[in-house]
Amino acid sequence: MQLTETKAKEIINSFSIPPKPALLVSLQLELAKEEQDPRAYAELISQDVALSAVVLKTVNSPGFGLKRQLSDIRQAVVMLGADRLTHLVTYFALRQSIRGKSSISLEKFWDNTMEVATMSRFVLEYLANKVEVDEDALYALSLFRDCGIPLMAMKYSDYRSVLYEANHSPHHCFTEVEEGHYQTNHAIIGYFVASSWHLPKSLCELILRHHDPNFLTDNLTTVEQKDLYALMKIASAVATRYKYNITDTEWPMTSEAVLTHMGMSDIDFDEMMVDLLEGYSAQFGEF
Repeated sequence: MQLTETKAKEIINSFSIPPKPALLVSLQLELAKEEQDPRAYAELISQDVALSAVVLKTVNSPGFGLKRQLSDIRQAVVMLGADRLTHLVTYFALRQSIRGKSSISLEKFWDNTMEVATMSRFVLEYLANKVEVDEDALYALSLFRDCGIPLMAMKYSDYRSVLYEANHSPHHCFTEVEEGHYQTNHAIIGYFVASSWHLPKSLCELILRHHDPNFLTDNLTTVEQKDLYALMKIASAVATRYKYNITDTEWPMTSEAVLTHMGMSDIDFDEMMVDLLEGYSAQFGEF
């Protein structure tokens, strides 16, 4: 879709995009300082007790592979870094902000999103010799790429059936199915959410185009953006196989471009799939 200014305003006005919490404003200001103070950063996060608890629970989960349990936010800042913690805090703040009557299970949606984000770290570790991307950027893309879906599900009472159609149309782009019903799609809505919450511009652009089948052949995108896109597609494919034992809907459309970009064959991918599923299952158990 071509996003004109008029079209953009229409979309923004028709959706209830949650405002960015004051806590995130303060964290982003702290993060922008030349000399960051972990103590000040930890103090800001600690102001929200519930948020602090869920962040600590997440960083102490097997997915982060920490050698010791963290007991407070200051330790988490030191061990994980402010950038990664900001992504986690933003994710959980967004999750808390998007609530209400929905045509899908929002709890299941957020859990699936976290699953792909966790899997993305396994994928990056496996392919570390092929790419040089920022781990936090990949994690953030995996967390926020579909953040428009909950808003679509809250606005449209029939979105569950449209989501099913999009997930079972391997020869049609996911967002094209949505556009056929609503003249907009979750990638556009996600872009506006990410932009209004002041996530990095490069991340917002990836959210907008994460279903674009021509992304890897676009000369205007950077090598790092293409690497992030390819790794995210692989993580989604592996997570789908792990959780549902089926092929990810978009993989047939994007697999050739993704594997070509990564310099991999179908056999390489199949071997990687087996290795990643075994490693992931060993850490988290069979689903």
